[in-house]
Amino acid sequence: MLTVIWSLISAATFGLNSVVARRGVLRTNAYYIATISILAGPPFFLVVTLFTGDLFEIGRLSFQAYVFWALSGIVHFALGRTWAYRSIHLIGATRSSVITNLHPVATIILAMIFLEEVVTPLMAVGIFVSLGGPLVIAVKEETVSSGAQGVVPLGSKDIDRKTLYLGMAYGAGTAICWGSSSIFIKIALEHGGTPMLGSLIAYLAACLAIGPSTFLGKENRRSMLRRDRISLYLGLLVALGTNVSQLARYLAIGYGSVIIFSLVSRTVSVWILVFAFIFARGYESFSGWVFLGNALLIVGLIFVLIS
Repeated sequence: MLTVIWSLISAATFGLNSVVARRGVLRTNAYYIATISILAGPPFFLVVTLFTGDLFEIGRLSFQAYVFWALSGIVHFALGRTWAYRSIHLIGATRSSVITNLHPVATIILAMIFLEEVVTPLMAVGIFVSLGGPLVIAVKEETVSSGAQGVVPLGSKDIDRKTLYLGMAYGAGTAICWGSSSIFIKIALEHGGTPMLGSLIAYLAACLAIGPSTFLGKENRRSMLRRDRISLYLGLLVALGTNVSQLARYLAIGYGSVIIFSLVSRTVSVWILVFAFIFARGYESFSGWVFLGNALLIVGLIFVLIS
């Protein structure tokens, strides 16, 4: 029961976080929101690992564990999270989630290639059904012409075809990054460390990766310093939501079955639709094709998980 509760909390907070991120990137930009959320990660997990006692094991990890935890952070946070927020900025959370939540499929494909894992027939069916979600969005989602000025304002739920494809491309990049980071995490766990301690190392590595461009790059530094207080609050709120979702994820897995967690956590697309309807109705698409795309994604991933 605790696994289900924590899984629902993880999925709901991640869904709410995606909607808040949408509002944040419309006020400022995706890079700012991603950077603030990444920089807030180490303090959060430093406190968590200090409380759980995992922090005191950091000096006992092998070199390989450090390397793969660091790689997972750079790929998942520095690249994947930044691209996820760019995708949300361009096409909205409801459309973006259909693509970004394909990361379990990316994990399976990469595991086949690098870990020589086998795909069952039911898993293959699930992958094809899941891929139908983005395909439906790409082909059937209604778009508008770019207009006389050649630009459709970002932030509107009405987008042109070019913006749709660009947002989907960033979403696909996110799915690949998040999917590959799972491979790195699996390898890292084999060499030592816990998920929470690993998250601390991953966030520290991501901070080091984005640090030079953030603080040494003149334009990025000015962009970070010029933001108003509300933008900072939104960035911190996104960071808190992401970290709480990750923490709930670890608690869910710790209390019970990974399979149960995986199945319940797939409700994240539903939570995004619910919270987007409540808090960002004017900025998101609720077309029938978006609902069909989400349905195909969820059904396909269930096939993958129960196979």
